[in-house]
Amino acid sequence: MSGAAPMWLMVPVFVLQALVTLGRWLLVNDTHADELINRALSFSAVCVFSALWDTDLGADGYPSKVFLVCGALALASVYGLAELFDGADSAAVRRRQWAYDLLAVSGAVSLLLGDGLAAPATWWRTTLWVAIFQLPMAAAGVRTVRACLREMPRTRSRLERIAYSALLVTAAYWCGAAFFAAATSVFDGVTYPTRWTVTSCLVYLFVTTLTAIPMVRAFGARSGLDRTGRELRTLHPLWRDLTAAVPEVVLHPAAGRITEPDSRLYRMVVETRDALQHLRMYMPRDDSGELGIAAYARRIAQAVDAKAAGAAPSAERAARENPYAGQDLDAELGHLLELARAWPGAVSEPVRANRR
Repeated sequence: MSGAAPMWLMVPVFVLQALVTLGRWLLVNDTHADELINRALSFSAVCVFSALWDTDLGADGYPSKVFLVCGALALASVYGLAELFDGADSAAVRRRQWAYDLLAVSGAVSLLLGDGLAAPATWWRTTLWVAIFQLPMAAAGVRTVRACLREMPRTRSRLERIAYSALLVTAAYWCGAAFFAAATSVFDGVTYPTRWTVTSCLVYLFVTTLTAIPMVRAFGARSGLDRTGRELRTLHPLWRDLTAAVPEVVLHPAAGRITEPDSRLYRMVVETRDALQHLRMYMPRDDSGELGIAAYARRIAQAVDAKAAGAAPSAERAARENPYAGQDLDAELGHLLELARAWPGAVSEPVRANRR
């Protein structure tokens, strides 16, 4: 077994874990699974702080007692999460978790009563220790492995396969560590760990990094730094000018309905596409033979000016096929983003002056 984790490793792990825990509570706390992950991280953070307070976790000190109780609660949350991931009814998550927390606290308190943690190992203390820590860890690992093996064939993206693979390896480690610790408890008479080992520290760092991925994605979405945010900023000038020219295409959802970035992007694509369809009736005849997205952007700008000047629409022009239109929403978005990049060089001065 590896030795106690050095302070230079424990402190950065604790700081990272504390930041991830705080960030997840603020940004990723929408589902029952998110709540269980955040609870497990919170209890684990207290455990790590206890290990920092007393690196050897002296058997009868307060850090060891805090480590014991919070560790049991963290494992209870992990098992509840594994159960949910394995297909348990989500409607009963809170009721089940109350029961698991009660069992965890009851078992931890039972170990703390009597002669204290420094008392010699007995069969009932060893059994209780295995029941509180090793069995839930092994059960959580088994259920997580089963869920990963079930879900991995259904994944389509490489990122999802990597995430499931990492979770599968972590869960397999939980199973192996639980069985090893249980065997050590039974055969060597060890009922309480006295060190936070390097291996435990590194695995903990790996799990913390996994749980930080949704937080980073949520932060990107909130701040507009993710792909959707960048696409919104690129498309906005084109959308603004075209919907100002054709205001009847603007959707008016109920208050608070279009708030998510993906929903806003979808709305902008639909409205911009509809505005372009309407403006085709005002496009001048293309006799120059000039091709490319820049030429198309200039013709759209001319159509905006013509409509603003009161020109009569032409059904013949509207019936012309648009060679730049996409076949689906993704292709249409790509076309509109390309058009939006060319738009600043094509838009006329009157349109710039009339911007809202």
